Amino acid sequence: MLTEKQLEAAILRIMDRIDEVNYLYIKKVAEQLQIAGELNATSVHRIIRMIDMGADIREITKALADATNKNIRDVMVIYQAVVDDVMSDPAFSEALKANPLTRDQADRIVWFARNVATQTAEKMINLSNTTAIEESYREAVDKAILATSLGQDGYKAAAQQIIREMGGNGLKVVYESGYRRRLDSAVRQNIIDGVNQINQNASLAIGEMLGYDAVQISAHRCSAPDHEPVQGHIFYLKEFEKMQNGEDCRDINGRFFAGFRRPIGEWNCMHIAMSFDTKTSISRYTDDQLKDFIRENHQGCEIGGKHYTLYQARQIMRQMETEIRRAKDKAVAAQLNGNDMDERWRQQRTINELSAKYQAVASASGLQPQMQRTSVEGFRMVKV
Repeated sequence: MLTEKQLEAAILRIMDRIDEVNYLYIKKVAEQLQIAGELNATSVHRIIRMIDMGADIREITKALADATNKNIRDVMVIYQAVVDDVMSDPAFSEALKANPLTRDQADRIVWFARNVATQTAEKMINLSNTTAIEESYREAVDKAILATSLGQDGYKAAAQQIIREMGGNGLKVVYESGYRRRLDSAVRQNIIDGVNQINQNASLAIGEMLGYDAVQISAHRCSAPDHEPVQGHIFYLKEFEKMQNGEDCRDINGRFFAGFRRPIGEWNCMHIAMSFDTKTSISRYTDDQLKDFIRENHQGCEIGGKHYTLYQARQIMRQMETEIRRAKDKAVAAQLNGNDMDERWRQQRTINELSAKYQAVASASGLQPQMQRTSVEGFRMVKV
């Protein structure tokens, strides 16, 4: 069975490849900034060296394409493991012994997983193709060339600002709407969405083949507020369909739940719907367990004198992980840009402060810290 820990380890391998490309991007821009810093009114001919920008952009783009191809292969392995888990789910074991799936039925589930894997692969390729490498690269170098007219003092200040912006942003995906998002965050979300999609739809498909008449929503103690009321409850298929359409619905015991916009298993939802047979299946959760989940979530913790639910605390930790990565990227950029120690110390102080707050939130909430999510290629800590 693919545990949450194993899934996270597999995703981290994929994130590491993206991080290597991000490091290459920062390194190439930093090199060009140093060249720009050498320019002055009497040596404008050195601008010719800027022609190397095209070669750098091609190198970064190729590295990203290579990393994406390797990542796609890893995603296929992850998704196959998810299918195997669903097929061996104890919820189906007795029913499948009595009514084994036909080859066509089993193939239907496998083909669905392959389709999701293909869609995820296409999204990953599209993300790599819409990453603003050339645009952000040329913008940074153009700013550096312009800054040379300010003299060395003006150039140094401008270069530091460029480095902070570049390191803080990293490789970003540009969507049609103009919205931008870090590439690593976008890829991670696509993989998780695919895992949830396969988990939920494969379970529902097997339930349909076995004649199951209901679903049970998974449950955990860090639920988002929109899905917390329905988690762990069992719904007939018709009521679950209403739920997914945003309509009011009732569980099998007649309890009423107001509709919500975000469907179960989609849009960064950490719940999935699992097939359930009201005649033979046994609920995975008791009413007392579900009450405990809600109580623990809302009991939450105090952070900086303010109360937060466990869900909110976990969101804060995810945001802090991103902020720590950004600060580390900035520190790497400063190191590559002439080893600017002032900037490295500045970013190290930020990293230290964020890390201390991160550990404090983890301690107060009881949530597991995941410092491995904050690792950055090429980062070297300095003493402050």
